[in-house]
Parts: sequence; C-alpha cells; structure tokens
Amino acid sequence: MELVLEASEVSKKFGGKIALDGVSFNVPRGSTFGIIGRNGAGKTTLIKLILGFLRPTDGKLKVIGGRPGENFARIGYLPEFSNYHPLFTGREYIMYLAEMSGLKSHAAASRTEELLEMTSMAGEASNRRMANYSKGMLQKIGIAQALLNFPEFVVLDEPFSGLDPFAQKELRDIIASLKNKGATVLICSHILSHLEKICDAVAVINKGRIIRHGDMASLLVSRGRYRLQVDKAPARLLGDLIEKRDLAPADDGAYIIEEKIPGGKEAILKTLIDSGASINGLAEARKTLDEFFNSAVSGRDGE
Repeated sequence: MELVLEASEVSKKFGGKIALDGVSFNVPRGSTFGIIGRNGAGKTTLIKLILGFLRPTDGKLKVIGGRPGENFARIGYLPEFSNYHPLFTGREYIMYLAEMSGLKSHAAASRTEELLEMTSMAGEASNRRMANYSKGMLQKIGIAQALLNFPEFVVLDEPFSGLDPFAQKELRDIIASLKNKGATVLICSHILSHLEKICDAVAVINKGRIIRHGDMASLLVSRGRYRLQVDKAPARLLGDLIEKRDLAPADDGAYIIEEKIPGGKEAILKTLIDSGASINGLAEARKTLDEFFNSAVSGRDGE
C-alpha cells in the first residue's frame, strides 16, 4: 500500500507548551482521511507541520515520499482563514494564480473557467469584485485555488465553513470526484456528518495526541448493539420488550437491541418469532461519527 502521508511520533512544542505529543498515523494514496478534534486540540498545528510551514520538535513526517514542503507543487491547500485582494474579481484572482503557477495564457484561462464551473462561480459572480463576495463565495474561490494545479494531495481545513447546504453537497461531490481520479484528500472539519459520508478513515486528536484512528466502518461499529427490522409484531409485545428488555425504538421505524448479557439478543428474537412476527433484518448497529467522537473525547469510548 503506497502512502501519501506518514507521521511517526511527531511532537511540536512552543516554548514550554506541548501542542502535539507523539502523533502517529498514515494516509494511503487515493483515500479520503478526516482529522477531527475540539478547538485547540492541535489540528491546525498538525496541518502546518504536514505542509512544511512548521518543523516538528521530534518525530518524522513524510509527505508524498519527501520532507514536508519538498513536494508542495503537488499539493493543494485550503486554509481555514484566507486573505484575498479585495480589488480582484474571482475570475481575475484564479487567472492570476494560474499564470503564476506557470500556465500559459490559453491554458490558464481554460483552467480558470473549469474551476469556476466546478465551484458554481462561473457567470456574473466571477466578474464581481471579491470585496463584495459573501463568505460562502470567498470559500468557493478558496476551493478553486486549492485545486488549480491538479494536486495529487489536497489538504482542506474547514472547507464547509460558510457554505449553504446546497454548496456543501456540491463540495462533497467534488471531493468524491477527486478521489475517483486518484487524488488523496485530508480534511479537518467540525461538521462531522459530512466526514462520515466521505471519509474512508478518521483520526481523533485530543490535547495534542491522537486517541483513536482507523477506518470509518470499524470505528463506528457499536459492539453489543444490533439494529433490528421487524414486521407484524404485536404492539403490546413490542411495548413489553421496550419496557422490560433491552429493546429501544430507532428514529426510522427499526429497533435497537442492547445486548447487556449473553443470549439477550437471541431471547428477544425468539419471543418475536414465537409471536408470529417477521424478522426482516438484523445487523450490528453503527454509531454516528458525532456519537463516536463525543464518546472518545469524554473517555466513554466503550459505550
């Protein structure tokens, strides 16, 4: 498995303050990887180390096979906070960056138009001064500039900030398209529902340390909890099982079995079948990424 990012026991100190403490994880090529944590957990410091803006105090980082910053031309980056020249139009700004990156005029114009279309900023909006842009419009220009150089590794820091729900869905589609084309995407975001949909794996950083990381499916499996789909069960029986057994209704009409003692699940199933009910589905229940994160950072990860 080829790795785009390798972090091994990475630490960063600012004076006597430890910002990162022994961080280790890998990001495979072609994957979408999420980094989540509370404010001040160390996410921004980690991104700056990955990009070569800071140097680690201890540990090793390898990015696209080299030192951080060594392959920057192959990386696209959207910072959490961006500053743009307000007198540029959106089109002028992307065109300027395209030419600065070495594209000839025709190629720069073509790439600019492609990116404006991709981010829904083509047409009249692209010809307005950026001083008059909303936060969401500025964010779209930031996304466009991050993708300008056809990057193989894209780092996005709070990319959904300022975007309306429709634009957030468009960005999820853009990220999926990047992955389909072989790019690797690293995302920091507080909107965990989006990361749950698009990320292959995630790392939870808390107080400068990665406390959990792994592939999304494995992390969200809720052991001892099962999702049950059942038809034709007597309402009174379901009420009794909810009141006296480890059964709880889910939001979508299914039920959750909380197996607190061995054999509890089988006992509930037998009771339902004996009543004439039809069992249509039974699978391990999944936590949401929000639930997983809150359990991890509060020390209740076994729940």
